[in-house]
Amino acid sequence: MYDMLVRKKALKIQERLGMRLGIAYGTSKCPVARKVDQVMAALYELYKVGLRAFVLPHELFEGIESQTDLYKVHYGNLLKIRDTAKKYNIELALHHPNLPQEPDEVLKTFASIASVMDCRLLAIHPSFYSGFMPKDQALRLAVHKINEVTGSLRSKVKIGIETTGKINEVGSVEDVVEIVKRTTNTEPVINWGHTHARGSGALRTQKDFADVLNSVRQELGSGWLSNAYFFFSGFSYGPSGMLKALPLKKSDIKLD
Repeated sequence: MYDMLVRKKALKIQERLGMRLGIAYGTSKCPVARKVDQVMAALYELYKVGLRAFVLPHELFEGIESQTDLYKVHYGNLLKIRDTAKKYNIELALHHPNLPQEPDEVLKTFASIASVMDCRLLAIHPSFYSGFMPKDQALRLAVHKINEVTGSLRSKVKIGIETTGKINEVGSVEDVVEIVKRTTNTEPVINWGHTHARGSGALRTQKDFADVLNSVRQELGSGWLSNAYFFFSGFSYGPSGMLKALPLKKSDIKLD
């Protein structure tokens, strides 16, 4: 009975907002789903409480090192996850925050995984050259590499360029907008926790959030905002930006 009441309320909230709400990676019982049965359990839990989006962690796919692995060994499991999510009307996305310095094969493989599973997008951090070279050069190379990969993909899955949390990384809101403007088949993904931490607690008021949205809308158009993708999370931070993840109640980000 309790789950049914929560489900009705959650569905009503999402209908009113005109957007899906969900969780990333897993549930309290299994915070990071690393096996197919753990994903199945998480999808069922989301269905019971009326949440309609789930972000799959890259750890789930650690055994897939190439597109050959994908189709010869793991294809059936990917279809199983896809079909279960469709049955429960849950939108999937795939997240990979730890791309190697030369991300070509990993990006192509994960884009193929996302395509097989009918994911909304593959979200990545654009920071795979950060720390190896000056930031402006790292941004230019990230644009070049993303265009190289998206230009060779047969997949229609979009690459989500996510804001990052550390000041010395490529991944500010401005960086993300610049990358999206200069690449094909990409869209911005605003991680509010990262943006807050990167700005040493920048999101304190409703105006602070609105300023971020307006800055992206001015550069990319209002169409983006009608179907935007956000991550909501809490982090501690210091002078260099993000330090570690925190439960939302223990963080000072003002999501309300």
